[in-house]
Amino acid sequence: MKAMLFLLICFSTNLFAQQANGVIDMKPHKIVMQFTDSDSLSQASIVGQVKNIRTAWPNAEIEVVCHGPGLDLLINKTSKASAQVAEWSSKGVVFAACGNTMKRKNLKPEDLLKVSTVVPSAMIELTLKQESGWAYVKGGH
Repeated sequence: MKAMLFLLICFSTNLFAQQANGVIDMKPHKIVMQFTDSDSLSQASIVGQVKNIRTAWPNAEIEVVCHGPGLDLLINKTSKASAQVAEWSSKGVVFAACGNTMKRKNLKPEDLLKVSTVVPSAMIELTLKQESGWAYVKGGH
């Protein structure tokens, strides 16, 4: 009985320690985020959401798919969060640019932040990720 009580106390202490540093669990979650806003507040919001997810789930795989006005997050001349995008990219977060939006805006890969990945179509990328078991989140505010 004492051993069982000791184990319960140890488990509870460990659980509280994880919550204190923000970590909820270490499972390999997979999240694909759709981003469609161009304003600076939305750009700050999406990188903040990435930070919040990675704080709670450090092993989460995250891909942020930018299209329409949201592509501004990844364009050299319009990104208001380029430093944060580079930081999270270095930690394994994928920032994907929609090839269809790039065509409409007459953009080339060199117009994007170096850490960007280009996908042919945002809608197809989002669908493929969901078909592969990734959770979908609409990012921004």
